[in-house]
Amino acid sequence: MDHRVWSVREEPGGKWAFLARQEASETARTVERAFHRCGFSEEDWEALKDAPLRAFAWVATADGPVVPGQLVACRRVLEAGLDSRSPLVGRICGESLRQLGGWGPEWLWEAPDLEPLRPLVACVAQRLGLGEAARFHEFLLEVGTRVARASNGLAGRVLGRLRGEERLALESLVETLGPVEHGRPASGM
Repeated sequence: MDHRVWSVREEPGGKWAFLARQEASETARTVERAFHRCGFSEEDWEALKDAPLRAFAWVATADGPVVPGQLVACRRVLEAGLDSRSPLVGRICGESLRQLGGWGPEWLWEAPDLEPLRPLVACVAQRLGLGEAARFHEFLLEVGTRVARASNGLAGRVLGRLRGEERLALESLVETLGPVEHGRPASGM
């Protein structure tokens, strides 16, 4: 008699794979409803979902067009963020990975506007608390830092060296995000 238990996830194309897709879809909807109950509007969600890729593009285009190493660095940070303690960061990483897969060369030539990032940390602090805001803030800075290091090649990845352009881009990202504190978000959030 065979009493083995087979996981639905073990057979991607198996006859029970639809259960795994259904479970993932239900989980995503549950998380989205939970965050919506916290007071996030659709505009808030759009800004939150775009935040990691704005940080990536801002730093990556500081010294010219995006190079493949910067894209790989961003993807690695996003993939690591999927397992974050923060449900917000995990959700945003999944969305950003989907968006990153659809980016074409036209997206990778110019720096984005950082203004939509300005009220986000305060918005998260107000709706989810300082812990979530700190994790979100740290995550966005990690995206920028890893991309800046990747821009400098081996010296950046191994020794942590940054060029002047990337250092200035990171400083402006830090300034835009502001400190992690509980307060009133800017208008619109």
